[in-house]
Amino acid sequence: MEDRLKALTILLRASKSVEKVIKDDIASYNLNPSEFGVLEYLYHKGNQPMANLCKRLLMANSSMTYVVDNLVKAGFVEKLENINDKRSNFVKLTNKGEEYIKSIFPNHEEKINEIFSQLTEEEIKTLSESLKKIGYYSEELATRK
Repeated sequence: MEDRLKALTILLRASKSVEKVIKDDIASYNLNPSEFGVLEYLYHKGNQPMANLCKRLLMANSSMTYVVDNLVKAGFVEKLENINDKRSNFVKLTNKGEEYIKSIFPNHEEKINEIFSQLTEEEIKTLSESLKKIGYYSEELATRK
């Protein structure tokens, strides 16, 4: 039990430290993590229904609407009517939004590389696999209640 408690403490502290570095990096681009997440997801995946953004970024629809509306005001995204479902919208990067995320993402990637620079590629792979196992099982435990 002692080893597991120690591992949990290390995991939580590491997570908090990494989150701070990432949040500070994102803030340097005058974005909040949710705004950055939307831009990054659209940049890599293309136009998306609002529901996909909510699911991907783990946000309620009302919160996502607020984030997307702020990005619309900034000129980074636009909402497109979903012709198949009038109740939902697609969100699309504008040229301005695409150019902006394209200009900042390499720096963000560098920051991620710097965080993981202390590990070998094999250690990163092992860490990823271990965290997936813990995450999936924790999700399962949470749904059992």
